[in-house]
Amino acid sequence: MVNEVNQLLDQVPDLRHRVRRLGWFRESFKQKAGALIERYGLSLAVDERALGQAFFNWALAFQSERPDSMRNRRDFTIFSGGIMLRELLRAGPLREHGKGKSGQFIPPDPMAQICEFWPEGLLCTEYCLTLVRAILEQDYDLHTPPNPALGDLRIWQSFRENFIEDPSSAAPFFDLFMGQEPNWNFPAHFLSRPAARRGEALMLWPSDSPAN
Repeated sequence: MVNEVNQLLDQVPDLRHRVRRLGWFRESFKQKAGALIERYGLSLAVDERALGQAFFNWALAFQSERPDSMRNRRDFTIFSGGIMLRELLRAGPLREHGKGKSGQFIPPDPMAQICEFWPEGLLCTEYCLTLVRAILEQDYDLHTPPNPALGDLRIWQSFRENFIEDPSSAAPFFDLFMGQEPNWNFPAHFLSRPAARRGEALMLWPSDSPAN
């Protein structure tokens, strides 16, 4: 079911604009989270009010940084995914609900130990990764394979610890999972990212101005 949801997201036309609509964002998150909840037998449910709050907080941050996106449109897509992850984890739209399976029933999967350690973190990260990879493929014909860091429990332990201290650290950890050079110093600002500082401007699509 997880792969089916991923394929559905991959096939959504004009995905980078669809994700900016609350209704689509809400339903796509519920689909992705639901597939992972079923796969791992988790006792989690989606809190739609918290999910809506995450969306609005992300939209504000997105619009604030968007004027500088022309410095590197592709990297801004990745940055936006990291900011979305930050707001999802801050809002906490996944809540304990009922009883899930115990750890011994988790299906054989390289991510099973990550899921046991921090299920909410994994589900939110997987959603953002799926979206960003699909947009990069759709808009830039860029295929990004899974990074080995995603399966390293030590990195997730550091991620959770750092996020508790500073929620903005979600963005550089997202960069790490995407195989990008993280911006650890000022993660909330696009122009502080290595790619943006180098001025690696990409040729814009004819209709891809910052106003679109």
